[in-house]
Order: sequence, then C-alpha cells, then structure tokens
Amino acid sequence: MNNEQANAACKAFSVWFKGMKDFGLSPAKIEATHDFVMDGLTYYVIRYKKFLLGRWFIGIAGGYEGNSLENCGYIFSDLKELYDEKTALDSGQKLAVFIRKFKTIEVLLEGYVAYAQSKTLDADKIDRQFVQSVTRNFLEAGKVDITSNHVVIANPLRYIAFGELMPTLEQEIPNGTYPAEVSICRSRITGIRICTARLKIKDTKAVRYELAKPVPETAANVSKDGTIWTGYPVDAGMTCFIDAKGAVAMGEWIDKWHKANADKNHYDDYFAAIFAESYKKLPAFQREGGDFIEWTNPDTNERTVMISSGFGDGYYQCFWGYDESGEICELVTPLVDPDLYDKSEIGAE
Repeated sequence: MNNEQANAACKAFSVWFKGMKDFGLSPAKIEATHDFVMDGLTYYVIRYKKFLLGRWFIGIAGGYEGNSLENCGYIFSDLKELYDEKTALDSGQKLAVFIRKFKTIEVLLEGYVAYAQSKTLDADKIDRQFVQSVTRNFLEAGKVDITSNHVVIANPLRYIAFGELMPTLEQEIPNGTYPAEVSICRSRITGIRICTARLKIKDTKAVRYELAKPVPETAANVSKDGTIWTGYPVDAGMTCFIDAKGAVAMGEWIDKWHKANADKNHYDDYFAAIFAESYKKLPAFQREGGDFIEWTNPDTNERTVMISSGFGDGYYQCFWGYDESGEICELVTPLVDPDLYDKSEIGAE
C-alpha cells in the first residue's frame, strides 16, 4: 500500500464526509485498510467512525493514477454499512463499481440536458444515429396522418390531453401520411433509450437543420421582452408527432373518455395496455412497458405516434431537416446524445 496516497485518500474521504449535510464534521477516526486496482486506477477501502466511541463504517476513495495524490472523485459511503474485516475488500470493490456508474450517469445526464436544449444540430450526428451497431439501432415506430398542413410536437398524455403547451409548428408541409422513426441507444449502465425521433417528409437525406419555429400564439413560452421560445416541455416522459387539428381532437377524445370513466386514469387504464402490447411485439427495441406506439383516434381515424422522451421530463427542441435541393425532408427532435451514450460503456463492467 502506498502510505502517502492512502493518507491522501483518508483526507479526501474526510472532506467528502464533512460535506454531507447530516454531519458537517470530519470522521472521529479514519484509516485506509486495503487497496485495489480497477481499470488501472487505485482505490482505497476506508474504515471510519462517525463518533469516537461509535462503530466502524466502510467507504472508498479513489481512483488514483500511478503515484498521484489527486483522485478522480470516486469517493463514497452509504453511511450505513458497517465495516467487516472479512468482507471489507469485496465490499469496497462493490462500492467502487456503484459510485463509478453513478458518476457516469450524473455526467451523462448533464450532457443530455445540454444536448436536448441545444439550438443547433449537426446533420452528420443525426445521420450516424440511424445506423445499426453494437449500441445503436433504428426502426419505424408508426405512421402519422397530417391533414391540416401543420405539425405539433408536444407531450401527448400530459399537455395535449389537457389542451395546453402544445406549440403548432409555423412551417407548413403537404398533407399526407408520414413514417415516424426512432433511433435507439443501448448501454449496460442506462439500458435502452430513444435517442432521436424523426418524421420523414421526403425520402431524401438532410444536409442541414434549422430550428422549428412555433406559430407565435401557440408557443410554449414567451419571454417578457416578447421573445418567442422554440421547443416544448415534457412532464410525463413522452413526446409525439401529431397533426395540429389532430392534437385538438385527441384532447377532446381524452376528455370524452374521462367523462365515461370518471374514476380512471387515461394512461394507467387505457394507453398503458397499448404500450405494453408494443413492447410485446418488439421487446428488443424498447424498455419493458413500451417506449413507442402508433395510436389511432377512434373519433377521427387519424394516426399519431407517441415516443418515450429520452431520459424523461425536460425541455426539448425540434428541427426541420433540409436536403441538398433546399427542400424540407424531415422533422427531428433530439432526445439523447448517442456519442455520450457510447462513452457510458467505458467502465460499465
């Protein structure tokens, strides 16, 4: 054991412990008892006492590269597990695996938020999502009927259901039936997630993207200075492509459903079964419970496609894709950055 590094690990753990809101004091006693190497970094098993006459608890601090005294921030204890010399090394390694995964997800979520809210979009990044690889796949999730020349991208089961925060996109497209596609990312840490949702308007390749602007009076938000926000909020982990008039019709149908089912919930008692059936048909492409469906409004016979929104609630942007001739060929909403997702595989074992 590198004694100097072990002392540094104890000091780092003490700082971490002191920062815990329930304590505010350094451990009454602390020492490094074991070290181990994981992916080329050294970790130290820490035993500590919260109070001088108290019991020993277990924690870890690391990882250290070579003889460096600077750690990578993998410091953790659940503050409840007691130290047992017989199992200390094994327990320390399990704590290291846990905190490494937690830190990875924490960093990834920060990146995902920035990506989903970005107002620029790289055509090559989107193109690379709709390919098959070890971590990526794609498929058509269903068809969308457009009958009013306008598209709404919004949260269907929260906002469209109650007729609010569902911006109608300003750009018109020809009426017709369009395929809605999803690109899918896989990771051993975070599982399957929908990466991008895409409505294909033409069977051509997008070479550039522009923010999709809302009809001003339907914008999800307008700043005090009159700036109209692009994008849309999600408050139930779901987005959708739907015709503008179809969005109103969907809200009306759900309202009618509630009147006929006053003591029921439209997701739990109606849509959940449809999502579950989607999972049953395509279990390799979505999480248990279902991540996408094509839904036909019983009153209008018009179809919409609902899609799980990446990592759930948040604020998302959408973009029109233009082909080489300058014509609109698709509408996309980025949900998860696949490049960050691939990086989550590092240290996933």
